[in-house]
Amino acid sequence: SRGSRGGGRVRPGLRRLGAARRVGGAQQADDVQQADALRQADAVRQAGGTTPYRSIEAYADDLAWRLRVGLRGRRRIVSEVSAHLADLVAEEEAAGQTPQAAARRATARFGAPEELAAEFNRDCALHSARIAAWALVACVIASVGAAGLALRGGAPAAPWPNQAVYYAVPALLAQVAAMCAGTAFLLAVIAPWLLGRTPRTLATVVRAQAVAVLALAPIAVVSAGNIAHAGWTEGAMSALVALAVPVAMVFSVRARLRAGTVVGGASTLDVIVDCCAALAERWTWSAQLYGLVTGTWAVAVERMPRLMSWLEMRRHPWRSAVTISAAAGVVLKLPDLVFKADVDLPAAAVEALAAFLGYCVFSALLGLRTREPSDAVGVEGLAVGQA
Repeated sequence: SRGSRGGGRVRPGLRRLGAARRVGGAQQADDVQQADALRQADAVRQAGGTTPYRSIEAYADDLAWRLRVGLRGRRRIVSEVSAHLADLVAEEEAAGQTPQAAARRATARFGAPEELAAEFNRDCALHSARIAAWALVACVIASVGAAGLALRGGAPAAPWPNQAVYYAVPALLAQVAAMCAGTAFLLAVIAPWLLGRTPRTLATVVRAQAVAVLALAPIAVVSAGNIAHAGWTEGAMSALVALAVPVAMVFSVRARLRAGTVVGGASTLDVIVDCCAALAERWTWSAQLYGLVTGTWAVAVERMPRLMSWLEMRRHPWRSAVTISAAAGVVLKLPDLVFKADVDLPAAAVEALAAFLGYCVFSALLGLRTREPSDAVGVEGLAVGQA
């Protein structure tokens, strides 16, 4: 069955499996012939016709040429596809067809190789993005943990390269990495689990992962420079960061290379909406809570449209960004209010400004700012309706 196509987790590659089995001048000549055959096949498909394959090998070579899943993956996929085609050819021959006619009918029944290759390429790209998302989240947690230990007295006596960089780099860049890695994790791991399908957001995922890697790289450098000079706990955490970030970088680069075969265009806000709706359908109490929140929001928008416009992220993204940033600055300083009965307003203002600048820089890249406003009434940030 064609359901078994999505088998292995495979690496990207550009050479055909069939070409790897040939050597010398015969290989060169056969490559030229198959390239010509592929061009003719594409021309036939563009004209609306069906490409006739006179043998299983011809179909398999065409498929292998289009796969971007690595040599080992191509071998496995081509082997599975060839086995399925052999079964179909046997059925056609048993029905009285000649071998060539049986091959043509079997390959036509199986489907176009470019569509089959696109399925494998998409599955491979999504799997790579998920692995990179897990790796980046682990790196962010380790980086935040290392920064927290340093602030609690775990820093070395003479931090490298200097005290300002040692404290400022993890504290600032870890927030950027957390925002980007969290968005990628939501889109690549949490959303597919909640929705039972993968959102069309792979392009956003790989962009977010790229920025997260860029933010984590300086943290890894600073951590590596302080492994030997820090205490045991801080040194172990720094070593984890220094080792984990390059691994996550490799996974992210691999995901970016494989994502070139897949197009993603959904908004992150749309995915958040779908996830909230999916959560509401899981339990009775969540459905009641969801209805209460959305109903309250609709009533508030109806009665106080101007005031609520400051929270409508779809229709008024910049107003919403200002409001949410100010709220974030206050929330981040709430521990001071709770434990010290005092709020550092200048520090809260700095946090709010940083949050707003982060929205300005990263909102479009992370799919948090849409160009087309929504006509639906919803909870912005947890908005309901299509953008």
